[in-house]
Amino acid sequence: MDSEIGIKTGEIAQRWKGTPGMLTGALQEIQETFGYLPEEGIRTLASELDIPLSRIFSVATFYSFFRLTPPGLHHIQVCEGTACHVLGADQLSAKLFRDLKIGDEGVSEDRLFSIDRVRCLGCCSMAPVVRIDDRTYGRVRQKNVAGILKPYLKEGDGEN
Repeated sequence: MDSEIGIKTGEIAQRWKGTPGMLTGALQEIQETFGYLPEEGIRTLASELDIPLSRIFSVATFYSFFRLTPPGLHHIQVCEGTACHVLGADQLSAKLFRDLKIGDEGVSEDRLFSIDRVRCLGCCSMAPVVRIDDRTYGRVRQKNVAGILKPYLKEGDGEN
């Protein structure tokens, strides 16, 4: 537990120890700190809170909010709520996965992008909606994807 992950996770665990909902609260704080749930962090949390590792993994894999792999530099969320779904969110997701060569882990090989399909971004009047980092794009069509991604792709080339 001498690594940065172990030390920070230990501090988080101590803040949550004995608190109702401590496991999910601690997992959320760990993810906010590191951007995902590192294996070392999960193991440290299990030890510090005296919770079986299997229970922590069970919670971490049950909730889609939690990530077990580091996100890409730019995180894409594709809304798949009812309005977005009806207006083509599935096709948008498929195009993004294909164009960015994103595999099963949801992260591109160059780690520039990660994608999550989310239930609702609360922008139904702008459906279908794609969010990249903190920027929301509404009424997105497949033909708009290349233009939306262009500034983010330039960052990966070292331009900017």
